[in-house]
Amino acid sequence: MDEQKKAEKETHAERSPFLFRFGATVGAAALASLLGSSPAAVRMSGAGVELWRAWLTLAGLAVAPMLLAVPLARLAREGLRGLMPGDGSRALERAAGAIFFFCTWLWFDSLLGAMLRQKTHHRALGGVTFALVVLGAGVFLALVARRLTIVLSAARSKRRPLGTAAAALAIALSIAVLGLRVARAAPGLSPEGRAALLDGLALALALAFFARKTFEERRLFARLGPPAAFILLVLSMHTLATSQAAPLALEQACPVHFALLRVFAGLSL
Repeated sequence: MDEQKKAEKETHAERSPFLFRFGATVGAAALASLLGSSPAAVRMSGAGVELWRAWLTLAGLAVAPMLLAVPLARLAREGLRGLMPGDGSRALERAAGAIFFFCTWLWFDSLLGAMLRQKTHHRALGGVTFALVVLGAGVFLALVARRLTIVLSAARSKRRPLGTAAAALAIALSIAVLGLRVARAAPGLSPEGRAALLDGLALALALAFFARKTFEERRLFARLGPPAAFILLVLSMHTLATSQAAPLALEQACPVHFALLRVFAGLSL
């Protein structure tokens, strides 16, 4: 009992203060917004806005959603990290769980986006619904993938050939389902749909990178994150309020960020 209490005290002592972790999370969200908005910034600059101004404007629009997405993505990462703790012999099961998670998540995102595009005429409401449902589905599918990995590990421990075949089948089916969805949807996408798909993937990849737990312990992120995010928001709102070309270029070239702008405009009314 004494050793257990001592270990708990050491764990609590090593845990960073809440304000430190919050500042680091804000910094990670700001960097994820900058990185994920890069493709859209290039398109927006081609529509008559300076590249640096377009980049900062788009990043400012993405900061607030990233502040919500980063903690949720960290929960999903923790679920994936705990897929199956063990030695390298569990690599196949962990790979099957991870591939199942990413393929089914992307398949669900594509299906949900197509359904909302057909059923929802309010773009801002559709964008908010898409973001919330996608984040919730990511956490749920991470837990399902973890359970799948445990089941496959137990199967391989009892009957290795059967468990190996089941893991390989799970990987093949996951990739096949996603591949069929992409092959079916890609030719029918409009230029706006392709732009939205590219921006969504860029933001998702940036989120996956900066949602890592290591960024929660960075002192530089904790100190510079909040002021950097505030500056991005101020510059973004200033550009959209004073430039006539920026809102038009945003609407034409950046559908995802324009949906975020519509959401912010609706909340301010």
